[in-house]
Amino acid sequence: MSYTVFLAIYDVYDERDPNHWAIYIDAGKTGVLLQVGDDKGGVGYYVEKPIYNKEPQRSNRHKESIPVGSISSADFDVAVARILSQPVDNVSTTWNCQAWAVEALDEVERAGIFKWDKKGKENSLKKRQRWQ
Repeated sequence: MSYTVFLAIYDVYDERDPNHWAIYIDAGKTGVLLQVGDDKGGVGYYVEKPIYNKEPQRSNRHKESIPVGSISSADFDVAVARILSQPVDNVSTTWNCQAWAVEALDEVERAGIFKWDKKGKENSLKKRQRWQ
């Protein structure tokens, strides 16, 4: 069995900021939302704790979710752990949650546990906002 992986895109409170991106693995009742937050105690970006059993569309700020690939159900826990271990970049002035999501999925693809859907990746990268 395989689980669909989505990039969930959200509107932000401040129009000057780019849309927020998160990774959502649709695993039914154990689906998980993985994302970075920012400005926790003034230290910059950090990887948030996973949020289980909450679909992105339950948020009022949810804009859209783009299917970008899949993982095997057998690799679910490993994929979540690898995504959570993806480092943040608090040095660059243009790096943001969108970069983290793409970098994390690239990493799990290199590990052989995720495969980007070509069209899904293309659609996602067209929506990427490279500013802060």
